[in-house]
Amino acid sequence: MNIPQDSIEKLMSEATLIQKDYTESCFDFQIMTSRFHKNTLILRWIEVDISDVERPIQCYRYRCFNLDGTSQNCSIHYTNREEANAFFKSLEAHYK
Repeated sequence: MNIPQDSIEKLMSEATLIQKDYTESCFDFQIMTSRFHKNTLILRWIEVDISDVERPIQCYRYRCFNLDGTSQNCSIHYTNREEANAFFKSLEAHYK
């Protein structure tokens, strides 16, 4: 998939806003697509909370966007582990 540069910039601007208030977390953002969410860009990030260096906490988070980079205000969740695993395996990274 060829993602327009202005869409990449919009999603990465959103990533900058997400991380700006977290001084004790590390982030890794990726723009992804999934066959389960057609015509949708998915901003996925891994957040590692290092406020307790002895016990860092890692979380995966997702936000959906239209192909033009506007937010869809949706959440990604599934009812069981099989559906969730199928979604995770379907993700394709396009930009990091």
